[in-house]
Amino acid sequence: MTAQKQVKKLDAGLIVSAFVISGLIFAAGMFVGYGLNTEKLASIESNLNSINKDVQSFQSQFLFLDMFGEKASCPMLESTLNRISENSYDLGNRLSAYGAEGEIKDEATYRERKLEYSSMLTGYWLLAEKLKSACNMSFNTILYFYSGPCPGCEDQAFILTYMKNKYGDRVLVFALDADIKEPSVEALREYYNITEYPSLVINGKPIPGFVSQQQLEDTLNLGVVVGG
Repeated sequence: MTAQKQVKKLDAGLIVSAFVISGLIFAAGMFVGYGLNTEKLASIESNLNSINKDVQSFQSQFLFLDMFGEKASCPMLESTLNRISENSYDLGNRLSAYGAEGEIKDEATYRERKLEYSSMLTGYWLLAEKLKSACNMSFNTILYFYSGPCPGCEDQAFILTYMKNKYGDRVLVFALDADIKEPSVEALREYYNITEYPSLVINGKPIPGFVSQQQLEDTLNLGVVVGG
């Protein structure tokens, strides 16, 4: 009987220990996950601030057009535009990946970063359109309005990513989340009468609904791709 009691006490002790250890492991996992989550948001904020500075610089550089003319100013503006394009596209992908991770520990901060990103993106789009006109450039701009989840949005995003990777700086994609109530995004959505998702605005022309790769190829000003 004594031996049986010792075994029962031992079993009970093991069970309690197992629960304690499991709880500690779970708590540690939550702590590490929250730390990584916060670190990613901090990195996103840092990148966003850097791009915002580039956009502000880009805006200031337009003053050079009045003083030095197109020949001297347009190459500088194009270089700045390409840098913003690469960095903002990468940041958009990081925000999308972060939002798709399933467990956003700080929803308020995440939405704030998305609001800031959307505001930056619309400002960048306006400057890109202005540059096209001022410097007579032929790159394409695509406003991509999405609302999730929506039928066709993932396929549309995949096609736009493919087009961006294929044509580089000749195709600038501005992905705008219609669920984020950012004033400039709302203004664009109302101006182009965006009522369904996905919807694109290609070089200022709204195209509602899903747009296939072939339709994009036919619509965009792409010219001949060497080796493409």
